Amino acid sequence: MSHPSRRSDGVPAPGDPGPSAPVLFVSYSGLWGGSERILLEAAGVVTGPVVLLCPEGELAARARDARVAVLTARARPLELRGGPGTAARAAAALAGHAAEVRRVARALRPRAVVAWGMRSGIAAAAALLTLPRAPALVFQHVDLLPGARVAGLVRAAARRADRTIALSRAIAEDLDPAGRLGDRLVVAEPGVDLERFAPSPLPDGPPTALVLGAIVGWKRPDVALEAVALAARRLPELRLVVAGHAVGEGSDGLLEALRRRAARPDLAGRVELPGALSDPAAALAGATCLLHCAEAEPFGLVLVEAMACGRPVVAPAAGGPLEIVDEDSGRLYAPGDAAAAADALVAVVGDRDLARRAGEHGRRRAAERFGLEEARRRWAGAVWPVLGAATPGEERAGTGPRPI
Repeated sequence: MSHPSRRSDGVPAPGDPGPSAPVLFVSYSGLWGGSERILLEAAGVVTGPVVLLCPEGELAARARDARVAVLTARARPLELRGGPGTAARAAAALAGHAAEVRRVARALRPRAVVAWGMRSGIAAAAALLTLPRAPALVFQHVDLLPGARVAGLVRAAARRADRTIALSRAIAEDLDPAGRLGDRLVVAEPGVDLERFAPSPLPDGPPTALVLGAIVGWKRPDVALEAVALAARRLPELRLVVAGHAVGEGSDGLLEALRRRAARPDLAGRVELPGALSDPAAALAGATCLLHCAEAEPFGLVLVEAMACGRPVVAPAAGGPLEIVDEDSGRLYAPGDAAAAADALVAVVGDRDLARRAGEHGRRRAAERFGLEEARRRWAGAVWPVLGAATPGEERAGTGPRPI
């Protein structure tokens, strides 16, 4: 994004908002999930005042608990794809979101706007174009691109941003396959609290696979049930826990379909759907392995959590999991292939010694690559060219963003 009032090295030019001006984080969604957890971690890295613009919801509540100032945005539909009616509603929602960002940026005069996710990236890029002394724009890209129309808008937002940060190499390469953004696009992988997600011995009793996270169609919980039904032919004691809250349109129908499938004879008494859990670390401690089935996972923070807890991971060989799980910390299988997932489950949980060794290796890998403090340094290094010093001394830290 071109800012006539900013020097090319990111230092505010005379008359710009100085370092005491706030950094404005913008989130289209007020829900709570892995992406929003990473948002609050990033906000904690920034030196000086931080303001979050988002709808009321769990994100806003947790931000206030973390002493982040919150400005309430209007709640808008999350769907960007669909028929003509959906497209029109999505366009109106993005225009309304852009107007909110413009009003708040004009009033606050932040030194930078951090747009979190595709919707906020599109809206902020449009909003700041119309401001005479626009702040710097950081676009935090957290997902793989949907259809061509939305992808074009997202790529345009990235071209206008001073810095685009991707959670994974998969996200970065999907956004910019030709490398046209150059060093304005960097990868800064998130991390987890290695003390909270601590290793524990494998639990006694029947082997249990855990699916953990939001219950939504694209994460393919249906594949998990089919995989366990097939694997149980060879592991009769195998159990499955599908834990998480259902989100989005059609969530009630998805849950009902899962319950009906779980009640059929080959899965009856084998599957639990306990809903959202307050402590994912405790759930992981009670599982033999994590089973992940999303065919297009942008990163997969839950995989890192499982590895940090010393649990092997069974996940599709695509997207973020390819960057997280290696051959010694679990098994990767062909995306969407329930039979391949079943084979991977049998290989991992059918051999308790192998599961233990995979869990121990996964813990070492998580500690080496995905610790929370290292992730904070990566994000600070990624925003340094735009914001200047984040947490004091971070710009001199040895760990920065990964090159594309």
